[in-house]
Amino acid sequence: MFARAIRLSLGGRGMLARSFATARDNNVVRYSASGSPQAVLKVEKEQVPSSLSGNEVLVKMLAAPINPADINMIEGVYGVKPELPAIAGLEGVGEVSKVGSSVKGLQVGDRVIPAKAGFGTWRNYAVGTEDSLHKISKDIPVEYAATLSVNPSTALRLLTDFETLKEGDVVIQNGANSMVGCAVIQIAKSRGLKTINIIRERPDFDATVERLKSYGGDIVVSEKYARTPQFKRLIADMTKPRLALNCVGGDSATELARTLAEGGTLVTYGGMSRQPVSIPTSLLIFKDIKLRGFWLTRWVKEHSSSERTAMLATLTDLVKSQKLRLHIEAHKFSDFQGALRRSTEPFRDRKVLLELTH
Repeated sequence: MFARAIRLSLGGRGMLARSFATARDNNVVRYSASGSPQAVLKVEKEQVPSSLSGNEVLVKMLAAPINPADINMIEGVYGVKPELPAIAGLEGVGEVSKVGSSVKGLQVGDRVIPAKAGFGTWRNYAVGTEDSLHKISKDIPVEYAATLSVNPSTALRLLTDFETLKEGDVVIQNGANSMVGCAVIQIAKSRGLKTINIIRERPDFDATVERLKSYGGDIVVSEKYARTPQFKRLIADMTKPRLALNCVGGDSATELARTLAEGGTLVTYGGMSRQPVSIPTSLLIFKDIKLRGFWLTRWVKEHSSSERTAMLATLTDLVKSQKLRLHIEAHKFSDFQGALRRSTEPFRDRKVLLELTH
């Protein structure tokens, strides 16, 4: 239909004794050891509880993406270490099917997303406490609700929290074809900001350039081109960027830093190349650039539920006004292994989404 080291319990064990219903199948993706997702993930059946404690909520999961953070967590290299065995999936959306007697803020039919990392979204049904869930608008498509709370939220925070940007200012980023990168382009466009976007060379390079420009990207070039004198001439008439966004690392991050205005900020929120960020000493001394990091999980932990609600409302408004589009492909949960393989293919340009309803 539609298209991270802290120890957390991901619903793998330690459940309270309760009665179970047998009428509804509940497929869950569980892992008992860290490692390659293809090797450690198992689709298992688990019964759905028929009774709830007072503060518990039964959620019918609707959809969940496969994010790089999910893969890293399963591999054991993410900032959150799960208590094993664990149910996979950090992000997703579900619909409230039943509530316990003391639940006040949620009702049957509400759409909800996990309130923090560790919920375990790759399953048909989940039981969580009321405070483990966050209500989200029903005014946007399911596939957007399932994918709004990580990548687009990261993009919004990157453009908001590090530099005070005004209309006409310039942002430069690598990994611009990622879901975060595409959201950066569109949110920046809605604020009157200009973007310089750097992507890897790839078989569908021209089509990718056109797609990013259709989102509002002002300049889209390859990493190789960004290291040439021609690139410097191309951006010479633009205001020097005050903000650079790095999700790659290595030489790509170094080139971003070289373009920054004096006192500008390089924010690292990913490391896809698995190479260290290396910055010439001269840029720190003579240009006084700032180096920062961002992790959405920490932001959620350190900010209130009302602040997250406001952030999601901003993103929802952008979706409803068609100023934020997400590039998604949906896969049936029954073909989980196929969806997992697809999510790790090189040069994939769409976010893989699991359809969790029967």
